[in-house]
Amino acid sequence: MHLQHGKYILILTGVLLAGALMPAFGETREVILIESPEVTLVGEAGAGKLYQVGEHPVLVMEGTPEEMGYQHGKLLAPKIHHIIKEGYTPKALWNRGYSREYVMAQSARMEKFFPEAVKEELRGLVRGLREAGYEQLTYEDVRLGITQAEILHFPPDGPPACSNFACWGKWTTDGRLLHGRNLDWNIQGDAQDDHVILVWRPKGGTPFMMVGWAGGIGSVSGMNSKGITMGEMTLPSPDATFDGLPLLLQMRLTLETAATLEEAVAFMEKCSRTTGWNFILGDGKIPSGRALETDAQYCTVFAPMDEKETAKTGHWGMEDMVRRTNHPVGREQLLRLGIGMGEEFGLTITEDTDIEMLLPLLTGQDSWKRYECLSREIEKQPGKVDIAQALQLLATPPVYNKDTLHSMVFDPKNDTVYVANAGNNPPVTATDRPYTRIDLTPWFN
Repeated sequence: MHLQHGKYILILTGVLLAGALMPAFGETREVILIESPEVTLVGEAGAGKLYQVGEHPVLVMEGTPEEMGYQHGKLLAPKIHHIIKEGYTPKALWNRGYSREYVMAQSARMEKFFPEAVKEELRGLVRGLREAGYEQLTYEDVRLGITQAEILHFPPDGPPACSNFACWGKWTTDGRLLHGRNLDWNIQGDAQDDHVILVWRPKGGTPFMMVGWAGGIGSVSGMNSKGITMGEMTLPSPDATFDGLPLLLQMRLTLETAATLEEAVAFMEKCSRTTGWNFILGDGKIPSGRALETDAQYCTVFAPMDEKETAKTGHWGMEDMVRRTNHPVGREQLLRLGIGMGEEFGLTITEDTDIEMLLPLLTGQDSWKRYECLSREIEKQPGKVDIAQALQLLATPPVYNKDTLHSMVFDPKNDTVYVANAGNNPPVTATDRPYTRIDLTPWFN
């Protein structure tokens, strides 16, 4: 299964996209910014509040894990019911050949790695749902909100293609860190209907936010009040398991516990991981960032200008920038991938010197082309990257994708994120929709 998984990623990312931002890549796409959205309070439950910020629901939870879960369940009950019973979950899982027995078994395997506080929050969420009149939804149902990503990365589904970059110093207009991120995931599955921006204010802890979906107590894009930013991308790897902390909790717990870049990296190095993921981590305080290439067995950390990001693997390090897409950059990761899957492409990879045989295949992949685009377009703009330019890069083919579920730029220095969510009826990729400025200052203080 693991080899099929990795092979599928390589085939999926082999499709080339047309056009791009600068002359070397193609045409500029229009990006629309909404700088001053209307903010309306639409619901309250205990200390929890539900706002509407422009087109985005923003749920602010506060208190103990159980209290925050209760607020989530009570205030978003209709959306949670929809995503579990009518929307994304049945369309992504039950309607596509996954059996409930198989899915729940893998979900239960991952639950063994949940901290008790996470279980308390899930129980609180169910309590809130029941108080809102949705008694048919179970603990096991809502648990899927944080375990489905791993399950959907194995057949019959296939993984998405995502892009992340963080730049600062010599590239941005004032030196501050900006972190851009596209989540490229099937927008035909209606997940965008239950999109929500989640803000946690844990009792005695660090406030943090994630762009996600109703019922999910973790997600794949986020930032905390200490200036830590985080985004993920699928990484093909032969080392994968369901016996680990699921992706959405790896990210949520990093943001909940880390006050520094070093602490964020250390959490990811030590936690029990599952399948292959790339990460970009940023710290707006320093500013600086790291790229992580991880799977169940390995976690390799890359700094700016890292010697491991070398022309010998078809890549190059950059000052004041880290970026990743959906393939490994590190020589060790490429070697393991080549050994595990090279024969599927007529290549026999057995030792380090054989990696050169992989390069023509690698540089023909869409993933490598997105890596190149992120790099070259930033290189053209020393001292010029601001919010508008960072957003423009996310809408630049081949980084631009017709299946982007959400897109954003984090601005941790200003406790701000600019977010676009995919449209529906008909589906519209996120980068073709307006980016709304979400000021997190009221909830991060």
